[in-house]
Amino acid sequence: MKRELHELIEIEEKVKNKLDFIKSSSNSALEDVNKVKALKNSIYEKVSKTFVYNLKRLIKLEATQKDLAKKIGVSEDLLSKYKSGEAFPSIETLIYICEIYGISMEKLVALPLTTIDIENMENSQDVDIKVFEEKYYAYFLVTNIARGGAIHEGVVEIINNSVVFKILANGEVIKCFSGGYSTSDKLIFFNLQGQSNGTACISMIKPNVNKDRYLGGLAMLMLPSDANSKPCVQKLLLSKIPIDREGHYSSLKELLNFNALGVGHVKISQWEDEVAYNFISKLL
Repeated sequence: MKRELHELIEIEEKVKNKLDFIKSSSNSALEDVNKVKALKNSIYEKVSKTFVYNLKRLIKLEATQKDLAKKIGVSEDLLSKYKSGEAFPSIETLIYICEIYGISMEKLVALPLTTIDIENMENSQDVDIKVFEEKYYAYFLVTNIARGGAIHEGVVEIINNSVVFKILANGEVIKCFSGGYSTSDKLIFFNLQGQSNGTACISMIKPNVNKDRYLGGLAMLMLPSDANSKPCVQKLLLSKIPIDREGHYSSLKELLNFNALGVGHVKISQWEDEVAYNFISKLL
């Protein structure tokens, strides 16, 4: 890959020099069709080799050539021809690849993908943003001793990669945090900041992409508690639909309570998340 990258740099320099010459030349110079054709050929060589370089990086990202072929909707044989430079994708295939990986056409065919580009793709492709609705209702236990057992209500709004978490009281926003999210193999992590309320962190099991839309489930919430603004970790229930806190108080409290707080890890299991999902599904 290093050798290929070095070749791309050389081709880029050659194309740049030819373009600079054409741009600085008089109109009569443009009448030399052979020079223009030579420049076009150089540009195609640059685009073709850049695409091949980037294609190999995408194959590594997807683990196998078969996986990438399936993802972009072409046969393995045709992908092999792309990789060897025997064929070049149609414009609709190029556009589709750009849409799938969230990159520009220039990034795909004119600029070698960097390690940071690949890391961004890994983070963005793990969870298709279309899995999420734009708004979820959030429920978690009140930590203030005087109101122990009560259930807070809030909303989580997800638009593209922007996240806003609002804590409500009687329908009014009392705390607001905003930021973005990142993903790992199995988790999604929301890192949110409030103007005067410190930091709120939410981590959740990655939604099942086989489901058309994420209806809801359990997450872990960490934010300053109401009492003395000390750090607090608790369960957070996310739901596509609003839930009657009084009518479903027992079920909500059971979902939001930790069953045991002894020595060891405090965590949310896949089973608990599935129970919460089923609870919300029955309310639809």
